[in-house]
Amino acid sequence: MNVIDFKISLLNPAEYNPRELTKKQYEDLKKSLSEFGMVEPIVVNSGKGRENVVVGGHQRLRIWSELGNEMIPCVFVHLDLEKEKQLNIRLNKNGGQWDWDLLANNFDEDDLVDWGFDPDEVLKDLLDDEEDEEEPEEVFSEYIGESHNYVVIKFDNDVDWLAAQTHFNLPSVHSRRANGKAWAKGTGRVISGSDYINKVSAK
Repeated sequence: MNVIDFKISLLNPAEYNPRELTKKQYEDLKKSLSEFGMVEPIVVNSGKGRENVVVGGHQRLRIWSELGNEMIPCVFVHLDLEKEKQLNIRLNKNGGQWDWDLLANNFDEDDLVDWGFDPDEVLKDLLDDEEDEEEPEEVFSEYIGESHNYVVIKFDNDVDWLAAQTHFNLPSVHSRRANGKAWAKGTGRVISGSDYINKVSAK
């Protein structure tokens, strides 16, 4: 492995990098770098069209720069964009936490599983993130911990679901993913039973 001290100002963070740190993780990493220095080089691409793009080590690069350093030890790899993104995921899988929106916008679910994610982990967190983005005004979380009775109705096909949207007068909810990918496997709604009974009775 050939480690080269490289000028930080010439490096470009990957635009899709999905890794982020909590405040505690940030402080722990900063303390570690201050005490021990940069003991592990960051990984940088030298592939055509991806020159000087950081593949692994974004958070260390950021903190190392904040500590006043102008140079950083780097290991260069020569990869196309697809391989670069795969290596980014594999390198980042071991620490910090994920920005699930960036993962959804830049990676395929099957690739994430193939590169080391647990399938249940991908499904749970991406669906949780999707639900946060698509939350309507009246949501199930309002009922948690309260005394409410409810009925769950499942629709197995789009035709019945569209008919139900009309029947229950449900507004459309659209994903706000930047690339339009739909990670969620379904869309949930909570409606007022009293309002529905009054609507039916009025007919």
